[in-house]
Amino acid sequence: MKLAIRTTMNSARRLAALGLLAAAQLAAAQSPAAPATPALAASGGTILSVEAQYDSGTADLARSIPRFFESYKAPAPRWPVRKYLVTFSSLDFDGSPVTIKAQFFVPLIDGEAELPVYVFASGTTGVGDECAPSLERPETRRWGWYEQNMLAYATLGHIVMFPDYTGFNDPARPQRYFSKLAEGRMMLDAIRATLAFFPRDGLKARPSAAVFTAGYSQGGHAAMAAADLRPEYAPGVPLAGVITYGSTNDVEALVREGPAYAPLIFYSYLSMYGSDRIRPADYLLPKWMPSFEADASTMAVDEFQVHYGFDWKKLYRPEFAASLYAGRLKQDYPGLAAALAENHTGLSGHGVPALVIQGGDDFIVTNPSQGKFVYALRNAGSAVQYEVYDGVSHRYTRMAGFHESLAWMAARVAAIKAGKP
Repeated sequence: MKLAIRTTMNSARRLAALGLLAAAQLAAAQSPAAPATPALAASGGTILSVEAQYDSGTADLARSIPRFFESYKAPAPRWPVRKYLVTFSSLDFDGSPVTIKAQFFVPLIDGEAELPVYVFASGTTGVGDECAPSLERPETRRWGWYEQNMLAYATLGHIVMFPDYTGFNDPARPQRYFSKLAEGRMMLDAIRATLAFFPRDGLKARPSAAVFTAGYSQGGHAAMAAADLRPEYAPGVPLAGVITYGSTNDVEALVREGPAYAPLIFYSYLSMYGSDRIRPADYLLPKWMPSFEADASTMAVDEFQVHYGFDWKKLYRPEFAASLYAGRLKQDYPGLAAALAENHTGLSGHGVPALVIQGGDDFIVTNPSQGKFVYALRNAGSAVQYEVYDGVSHRYTRMAGFHESLAWMAARVAAIKAGKP
């Protein structure tokens, strides 16, 4: 039932991760903190490589796509799809250049036409290189059936770009987990790379101005970050709307409601901001600290959720928990509080329309937290369609909201064609 509301990494790699983090901490201790918005020497979005992977016909898609949807209704494939692996340039949170790897899906339509663009960011998979979404093999280890999810949009006539986050496939840095700047730039540069990809021999599809950022869980944070950063970082990039599924835009709320994810957030922010601001030993019980860096930097989502669990009493130091749940982090842990606040996404006043999909039984991003975000997003100037699906958990928000996302995008495309963006 839908309730619609319109208002084991090996030891060598572990040691390498520890060495990299130690170097980052030393550098942070010896240098002044980086500014919140570093001056940028350049922007990204330049395509660096293209590799065709496969063509999938409608019969193959009809067998593959339903594995993502499970008990939910899967769409009937319309067009064959060609998959590419591409790499493109972007900028890290500190403005340093990075290379992004992405899966790219183009429908093989019969005649030339402009198609909407769907740029998607995954939910949490981990922060180590082995956790990159492009490496998912869901038949043996399910993180989200992401490739089948993307094929479902592509076969219905969307050009789909699915990048790995900044830091994946890069031994020099961990994934920039819940970094507004790194994620937002990566998503905007993914749009630039998509537009630069065409025209392309053998393809009749071309991207239209109806470009959407979308994301599940952490990916919703990234999709909204793109809208926040666009006016300054990529003002010429089109953005017709943002779609989120179980989105985690308020990072402090995730630390409260989804404690299993907190050690990875602390690890990521420690590597970004240094030990002067971020002190995991002040937040986590002592039993977690001997292997904290090795565990947080290598465990995939299906491991760390079990390892850390969702009982905050078994994870957080009592004094930290008392401050967190009393809303006193700003007073008691100012370095962490500032990092969490500056990485909140969506509320810059960007004005981009949004579709927010929420599961009624989501305990990772609770309904009160999501409702609070939607209220603030509307007050910041965005037209928001908020859909809550009764009985749906966090994991199934993409499946439950798939058909609504198609209808919403189609309405936005129609509005743009009618000159009413």
